[in-house]
Amino acid sequence: MSPTVLMIRHTFNRANSGFTLLELLVVLVIVGILVSLLTLSVGLLGEDGALRREAERLEALVQIAGEETMLHGFEMGLRFYRRAYEFSIYQDETDEWTPLVGDRLFRRRDIPEALELDLELEGRDVILELETDDDRDYRPQVFIMSSGDITPFNLRFREAFSSDGYQVLIKADGSAEIKHDEL
Repeated sequence: MSPTVLMIRHTFNRANSGFTLLELLVVLVIVGILVSLLTLSVGLLGEDGALRREAERLEALVQIAGEETMLHGFEMGLRFYRRAYEFSIYQDETDEWTPLVGDRLFRRRDIPEALELDLELEGRDVILELETDDDRDYRPQVFIMSSGDITPFNLRFREAFSSDGYQVLIKADGSAEIKHDEL
């Protein structure tokens, strides 16, 4: 055999022998980095999506509550806690506000554990309670009247220990707007 045939045969055998350990490690590191970046980006988008969904849900519920009060002629209220909100109805016969417990649409809404609410009424920040155990003086913070008027408010949904989130701005005429804000 000539030396050229041996050289071709040697090169051909090496090409079929597979990847080196170093090449495999480099590929594994690159794949690991890509997977970790994908996981982080999905996690960040997931929280932002949860904030937006909660803001859109509240906006829709307030709009529906406004329509219900005008249609049926009763007054509704909305009370916020640090990690929840609930609708209530005014009882004329007892002169009291009663939370809507059994109602499927206007039931109490607990927001996810990682999120918090910030409420602003008439340009002032309201310190929200975690929960209330004293039902004797139950009173909503926002009133949804049968005339179509509503107490204007600004509610921010944000991650705990974060300053950016989504704002739900409700005006006195019931019109609403959702804004993404970063402080």
